[in-house]
Amino acid sequence: MPIAGEDNILSGRKNLKEVALSTLERTKFWLWLEKLLRFGLIVCGIMVTLIVFAATITRAISVDFRGYEEFLVVFAFWLYMFGTAHGSFENSHITADILGLILKEGLVKDIFDLIKYVLALVIGFMFLIWAIELVQWTIVMSTKTPTWRIPMTIPQSSILFGLACATLYNAVRLYNETKLLVQKYGKKKNTLMPKEIEEGGSDL
Repeated sequence: MPIAGEDNILSGRKNLKEVALSTLERTKFWLWLEKLLRFGLIVCGIMVTLIVFAATITRAISVDFRGYEEFLVVFAFWLYMFGTAHGSFENSHITADILGLILKEGLVKDIFDLIKYVLALVIGFMFLIWAIELVQWTIVMSTKTPTWRIPMTIPQSSILFGLACATLYNAVRLYNETKLLVQKYGKKKNTLMPKEIEEGGSDL
């Protein structure tokens, strides 16, 4: 059976996160970006399915659908990176967060979470710089596919887009976690915490 004190801690943490995110989630840019990611996932998913289906049918009837792999790669790249960005938005990526399961709710676990988001942001910036250099190289070299002469900048720019979105979400999440940590353990805890959260934690 769940312990009442732990439920209050989890409830208070959730409410604090909702307060930290409320302002940002109401911005038009945030909502527009979320809709763009979902739209991109749907469109690219449909196109990948249609291309594979068309390739299967044309092969069965001995029709040469030459170079279909080039179109498939473009949409597959964007599908993957849209998924990467959307996974970062939902914070739903698969993780091996063993310490997060072992540690109890409290200051140590919150600090561990903060360190985790710092590392994610630093590594994200490193990959983002690499993606910028990759796109710059494809533009300079004017690399194209052999059959349909599709610029390789089109599929490879998805890497830049996906990593830029993921880095943005990691930065926002780090900011929210830092704000949450200050609200929970800062000197001005009583003035920063909403009234309903104080009431929820009064039973602890």
